Amino acid sequence: MSPEAKAKGGSIVHLGAGALSGVTSCVLLQPFDLLKTRVQQSHMQGTGRGSVIQVLQTVVQSEGVRGLWRGTIPTLLRNAPGTSLYFYFLNHTKTLSLSAERRILGDAQRTKLSAASNMLVGASSRALAGFLLMPGTVLKVQYESSLYRYKGMMPAVMEIWRSGGFRGFFVGAVPTAIRDAPYAGLYMLLYESVKSYERAFAEGRGISLRETTVTMVAGVSAGLTASYLTQPFDLVKTRMQLRPREYTSVAQSFVKIFREETMLGFFRGISLRVLRKGIQASLVFTLYEWVLRTNAAKNSAPSTALKA
Repeated sequence: MSPEAKAKGGSIVHLGAGALSGVTSCVLLQPFDLLKTRVQQSHMQGTGRGSVIQVLQTVVQSEGVRGLWRGTIPTLLRNAPGTSLYFYFLNHTKTLSLSAERRILGDAQRTKLSAASNMLVGASSRALAGFLLMPGTVLKVQYESSLYRYKGMMPAVMEIWRSGGFRGFFVGAVPTAIRDAPYAGLYMLLYESVKSYERAFAEGRGISLRETTVTMVAGVSAGLTASYLTQPFDLVKTRMQLRPREYTSVAQSFVKIFREETMLGFFRGISLRVLRKGIQASLVFTLYEWVLRTNAAKNSAPSTALKA
């Protein structure tokens, strides 16, 4: 197989692995997303703080258990290609960054990126994928909110276009980028660091760890930490996308939220986001790396058999 064909096949595998992990996590974790959106909008409805339990009871009573999965379709339309694109960009930027480090450091045998490169690769990949899928993000948030009662995808798209035009599909793009780029950068840094520590710890004590265990523990640890640090931007993004006429810019939104809700207001829905992000990050990266390992083993099997 030619290098070009291998590269093309590798890209398809990364896209497919990303899509599979994205779809799986979206369907399983949609209730967390919906509840987070409802908790973060509670102040705008004048319903006070709005605890997770109260919001959960309200949703189930008014919309049934199926209501917890409201917005699953727009979530899939946004996150499946979003996760796929993220891993596609991640694979290519990792390859480019590693090649650059080898040339700069004069180390042709280098196999791992530096901590700074891991952060840059994660941040740039997430920011690019997030911007391209921003219309899906706006649609997803509004669909999950009880402030909008869309009867279908097309009515939702038409209403967003009617009220905001083309720019309406990119409301909250700045706080989303400010949230996603640092989140992904921190995540990649912590993810790779925790994996290295786990392997070194196990090797030093003669413990055999399954690769799935390594990736799951690293994914949860990195996801929880990065979620806490970027939570304020997630709340600002949600408010701007739900009430663009009240929350007109990142700076104005920060000031408005701080004045009306104090610093604690920025952490509405933090428990749901942290829990969801921790589980999602672990699930997504575990599935993604499992697909890559399975594909690599499948491709190497024929050549191994021929050598034997």
